[in-house]
Amino acid sequence: MTEFATLLQAIAALLWPIFAFTALFVFRSQIADIARRLKKGKLLGQEIELNESLNRLDESAISIEKSVAALPAQVTESQNQEELAREEGVIEVIVSEAARSPKVALIHLASELEKLSRQLLASTGHLNGRRYISISQAIAELDAKFGLPRHVPSSLKFFWEARNRLIHGGEGTDEDILRAIDSGLTILRALQIFPREINVVYHPGVDLFSDAELTALIPNVKGVILETAAAPGEATKTFRIFPTTRTHFQKGQQVAWEWNMQNVWGQAWYKDPDTGEIKSAFISSAEFIGRHLDEL
Repeated sequence: MTEFATLLQAIAALLWPIFAFTALFVFRSQIADIARRLKKGKLLGQEIELNESLNRLDESAISIEKSVAALPAQVTESQNQEELAREEGVIEVIVSEAARSPKVALIHLASELEKLSRQLLASTGHLNGRRYISISQAIAELDAKFGLPRHVPSSLKFFWEARNRLIHGGEGTDEDILRAIDSGLTILRALQIFPREINVVYHPGVDLFSDAELTALIPNVKGVILETAAAPGEATKTFRIFPTTRTHFQKGQQVAWEWNMQNVWGQAWYKDPDTGEIKSAFISSAEFIGRHLDEL
């Protein structure tokens, strides 16, 4: 009996591969159909989720446009023509990229949104020396401190969700990516009109003196002259000078509103680099250390 059982086991071991191959051959069309339906169902589910995400983004972007349109006219005016041209240039580059490669344009747009959110915090003096901050945290802080146009925080969340699906998840078509870009540009424009001072380096450093006759040079410090764009709705610019020990300043660069409150100087004078006129620099001032916005 034991020998018979062993024989059956041996026969079964030999026949099983043959049976399995025969079953696969006979039912191959049914098996392929099941596999296709499973794959299609998975892809359909992803497509539905992506479409829902894009629909939320579209609706939120439309709400942003309405909120921005309802703002007082002076708030939507650009601080100056140079800044307006720069901002429009960014959008033009993204639109041009979208015509060639929608995915590259979407990546570029996401990068610009991240950079602009950090720059807004820095321009308003709230980046606080940080070298990195997530876009979600930056937007949350801006909204809490100043109040962004309605729907911007939620729209940004929907944009990032769609962006991750399209870029990292490999979902969607070029048309889907272009939909995300269109809504993302609306968010970018809403952030661009956010009212803030724009401080540009006019002179990287002039000598400072502790007397009006300019005979007592203050050592180890320079005066950085900033050209400050006026508040929205005004056409004037102002020039201000602050003490600094930093040497990174370059003429024409926008800088963050950042300070070292540990270093403070008393009254100082300087010679205007354009007119040669002796002027009062400040009565008392902490050290200005603003980083270039382009480096944030």
